[in-house]
Order: sequence, then structure tokens, then C-alpha cells
Amino acid sequence: MAGASINLNPKAKAHGFSARFVCLTGKDVKGGKHPIRLQLIHNLKVKRFSTGEACAIDHWDAEAGRMKPRAVGAAQINGVLNALEAQVVGIVDALVVHRSLTLDGFEARYRRPKASEDVLAFMDEVVDEMERAGKVGNAATYRNTARILRRFTGRKPLPFVDLTPAKLEKLEYQLRSEGCTGGGISVYMRTLRAVVGKAMKAGLMHRDQYPFETGTQAGYSLTDLKSERNPRALTEENMDKLKRFPFADHPHLEQAVRLFLFSYYARGMNFADIARLKRSDVYDGRIFYRRSKTKEPFAIPVSAPLAEILANFDSSDPTYLFPILTGDHATEKQQWYRIQKCLKRMNLELKEAGDIVGITVPLTSYVARHTFATTLKRKGVDVAVISESMGHESINTTRAYLKRFGSEVLDAADTLL
Repeated sequence: MAGASINLNPKAKAHGFSARFVCLTGKDVKGGKHPIRLQLIHNLKVKRFSTGEACAIDHWDAEAGRMKPRAVGAAQINGVLNALEAQVVGIVDALVVHRSLTLDGFEARYRRPKASEDVLAFMDEVVDEMERAGKVGNAATYRNTARILRRFTGRKPLPFVDLTPAKLEKLEYQLRSEGCTGGGISVYMRTLRAVVGKAMKAGLMHRDQYPFETGTQAGYSLTDLKSERNPRALTEENMDKLKRFPFADHPHLEQAVRLFLFSYYARGMNFADIARLKRSDVYDGRIFYRRSKTKEPFAIPVSAPLAEILANFDSSDPTYLFPILTGDHATEKQQWYRIQKCLKRMNLELKEAGDIVGITVPLTSYVARHTFATTLKRKGVDVAVISESMGHESINTTRAYLKRFGSEVLDAADTLL
């Protein structure tokens, strides 16, 4: 049975948006009572939300949309409905102001009242959703951004309305004062920009509140946030030093150096993909895998150098090719954290290995990928071929890898004069 409509904002009514409390006679709960629902109608679509309350049908006043005053428990239940009505009116008013009045927008605010006002609470929910979807790496990036934002606010809530260009500039200033690089700040700000996009889609912010610069409006700009990192490819001379690394004298560095060489010979395969390689991925003289970042399939021939490297790894785990992951790392989250831990240790050991053989370029797993691309370029391989071999979605990404190579060619040309 329908109850009286809740008195909503006139603009909401003009757009066919209505709300009321109903007692659903078609559904019984124990004791012969029927559930009381909040019912919304917009553009002929209906959504109902539980109020957590129920009553006998003869105790329900359909005209008032409340329990009859003299019914047992009416005062308590009607008090709950009155509070919910005030909440509904407030949500609809906010959606009207933001010009984002939809059933989905209402549901986001109704079910998550805290997250609908507080950027940080909203980010926590986004992190939870990402982890449930198995997007552990993305979740970690959002969690880290929320962490620095909490530190910035002194752990106080940050209303969406207060996320302004001026606020973002203050956040950048604080991060720089703490020694954060432009590249690091860029990651945080891009993550916040994605959060704002999700909030707007959920009806929590209006497009007029968008705090970032666009082609048509002023705002906080990410243009000048550039990474100070300048990754270098190794020269052939330095690669030869690594290939001749004295493993017998430094056995504790053997795994790190061989994994670096594996990445180099395996077309710059990144560490996360190396870690997930299984014994069953090697057959018919090839290594078959999908790049985790793009899901693109690869089939890499097991060259003589790759075969030699594989022969030096005797993982005790029957599943994985390298001693990084084991069967104990069952979930995506466990695997992600294990990979990050091993990558950090590997990069520290690579720096030590570089010092031993006299390589001044700081070695990381990323340098192996960059060196693979640059070596092919030096040997005259077309950029499009290099791009495909590395699994880049855009050839522009490959060009960014090879950007420094242009100056090296010019320097070599000078010696021919």
C-alpha cells in the first residue's frame, strides 16, 4: 500500500522524482508483519530501500505514510521514519544543487552517507572495491594517496566541497617541503583526479566543482609535475660486465643479476610477469605468458642465453619458474605484496652488483627493460617492431623509452667528422 509522498525539492518533483514510505503487503516477516520500505520513482523506474522496520498491515496509515499513532511501537518506528525522511530530503536537495539527480546518485548517498560527504571515506570505499575486484596494485596506489591526504588534513574529514584548486596547491607545497619529487606528486594528484571523476559519476560532486584544469576552465594543473627520474639504458660495454658477473665471488647477488639478465633477454619482461611465470608456461621451446598490464599474449623463444639462465634456477616450488612466489601466495593481494617485497630487495642487490663491476648507472629491474629497447634501436630495429615486442599499447610509449638515444647517436656522429 502506498503512503503519502515525501515533500521534496520542487525541482526534483518537476523532474518526476518522488519518494514515499510503503508497507509491502506481498512480503511477510515473522509475526505477521510486513516490511516498511522507502520507495523512489524517477523516470518511471522504481527503487526500494529497506528501513529496517516492519508493522502489521492494519497498523499502517497509508495516507500518512506512517504507523497509526495508537499502534504498539508506533512512536519508535515513526521516529525512525521521520529521521529517514529528513535524510532523504537532504540528499535530494544536494543532488538538485549538483544537478546530478538520479536514482543511482541517491543510492550512493543513501547507502554511504559518510562517504558521500568525505573524500577520504569515499577513497576508503574505492580501495575496498578494488581489492575485492583483485586490483591490488591500483588499491595500493589509492591507499597511499589517502594516507598522504590524511596526513595533510590532520586526519580530519575532507568534504568534497573543500577539494578546491587552492587546497590542491597547498597539498603540493607540503609534499615538496617534505622532499617529494614532481613525479611522486604527479602520481598522487592523478589518483585524486580519478577519485574526483568517480565521485562525479556517483553524483557526489557537480562538474562545476571540478578542481583540476581542463581545456575550458582554470583549475589545478598537473602540467609542471614531471618526474626527476631519468632512467638510463646500459651501454653494450656495461651489459658485457653484467654478463660476466663473478657469481662465485658474490653468490648472494646471483639471483638478482640473473633475473636482470632474464628480463633483458626476454624482451624486457617486467618483474611482476617474471614472478608469475609457471613451469607449465615453458613448452615447445617457448615461454608463453600474458603481460599483466595489458593482457597481451606473448610467446618468446627460449634462446641460448635464456636457457642457460633457466638452468641456474632450481625452484623448490613445483608451480613457479622462479623462487619468488610459492603456492602459499594464493590471493592476488598476497602475490602483489610478495612481488613488491622481492622487487625492492632485487633493486638493492642490483645496485650492489653494479658497484662491484664498475657500472655507474643505478641498476634497477626497469633498466633491463630500457636497455633491451635501446639495444634494439642501436642495432637498427624499427621502433614499431620494438613497441610490439615490448607490448606497449602505444608506439609513443616506446619513443619515450628511446628518447635519450637520439643524443647518443649525435655524439657518435660527431666522432666521424
